[in-house]
Amino acid sequence: MALEKLNSVLCINDNDITLFILMRTLSKSNFAEKITAKKDGLEAINYCKKLINNNEHESGNYPKLIFLDLNMPVMDGWMFLDRFSTEISPYFTGTKVVITSQSIDSNDCIRAKEHSFVVDSLKQPITVDCLIKLRESLAEHV
Repeated sequence: MALEKLNSVLCINDNDITLFILMRTLSKSNFAEKITAKKDGLEAINYCKKLINNNEHESGNYPKLIFLDLNMPVMDGWMFLDRFSTEISPYFTGTKVVITSQSIDSNDCIRAKEHSFVVDSLKQPITVDCLIKLRESLAEHV
C-alpha cells in the first residue's frame, strides 16, 4: 500500500540550520503538500489560532503533523504542548505531534507522552529513512 502524503506539516524550531535541514528532508521525501515553519511556540500557537479564526479546521486544512523542538526561547515546547492541548487540539482533532531534539531524554519522552497527541520522539537531524518509518507508524494510528 502506498503511503499518502500529508496535506500540511508544521515545524517548530528556533535553530535556523536544524529547521532548514528538517524542511529540506521533508520536501525531499515528498512527505507533505505544505510545510510551514515557525521559530517558537508562540509563533506556532498564533499561526494555529489564525487557521481556526479562518475556519480552516472545518475543511481539514490544518497541520496533521507537528515537529516540535522542546528548547526554544519565547515559548518553549512544553508551554506549546500545554497551550496546544487546551486551545488548539479541540479544533485540530487529527493532529499528531513528534518531539524533535538534539538529544532525547527518556524523562522528556515520558512527560511528552502525557499528551495523547504526542506520537513519537526523534533525534535530530531527521533523515528520509526516519520519515519513512514515521509515515508507516502514522498510517497504523489511523
